[in-house]
Amino acid sequence: MAKPWADQAAGLRAMVAPGTCRSVSLCGGRGGIGTTTIAIHLAAALAERQREVILLDEYNGLTNAAHRLRLTQRYDFEAAVRREASLADTLIQAPGGFGILPVSARPQTLSALNERELAWLGSEFESITGDADFLLLDTRPATGPGVPSLSLAADDVVVIVSERAESLTDAYATIKLLYTEYARREFRILVNRVASLTEANFLYQRIKRVAQDYLGSAVKLRLIGFVPEDELLKRATRLGKTVLEAFPEAESGHAFRQLADAMLRWRQPAGGADTPADFVYRLVESSRILTDRLHH
Repeated sequence: MAKPWADQAAGLRAMVAPGTCRSVSLCGGRGGIGTTTIAIHLAAALAERQREVILLDEYNGLTNAAHRLRLTQRYDFEAAVRREASLADTLIQAPGGFGILPVSARPQTLSALNERELAWLGSEFESITGDADFLLLDTRPATGPGVPSLSLAADDVVVIVSERAESLTDAYATIKLLYTEYARREFRILVNRVASLTEANFLYQRIKRVAQDYLGSAVKLRLIGFVPEDELLKRATRLGKTVLEAFPEAESGHAFRQLADAMLRWRQPAGGADTPADFVYRLVESSRILTDRLHH
């Protein structure tokens, strides 16, 4: 019998966004990998290329993208789910020319929605994302069983690694979970905080070797680039700005622009797409599965 999560993952990848809109999950491991910083800067770099970008943020509080950019969040996702605000009210416009949509919610809240509430939320989501060229998903680490993550919804999964030992451990755990439980076979690897492509390739080869040794040749990994260690990037973050805005000629800024240009050349994912509303339906269904597991 097919695993319901595997079926759900296939549906999510097909349904998260229609037409030419591409959904890209950015996932790292435990704190300090820099996933949110990368998500913010890729969104800004794509916006510089005149693309409509929405960053879907699974994080709350001091670690989320809005807080990093010193932006005020009036309503959270659960307020929209409870119909205390429209989903458009939760959308935050960032100075870099992209939108931030908080999508963190307790599984219990989502699993309690009825069909009418689901239809409303799906329509709201579609009205916001219908014109987007890219949905960038700043996702929670998918390193434990039963963790519903936006990584299930994405056309592409980008796993972010650094030289830290726990980063490589978490990267492998993410790849293993998404492959064995959710039928994901292709992963793009982005190396953060290294000095050169040689160092990036060394780390990439390490994670690739481990994945193929333990998961087999069906798992396909691809190195897409690296972001250098850059004091100007750290300074821009402390200022609540992107490095593209604060220090346009910074080395890390050039790296983000090169990555954005490469993303524009990625081949289109296989499979058709329905409507963005289906993303909401699948998100709710995943929450129901997790809630059932928690109760048993």
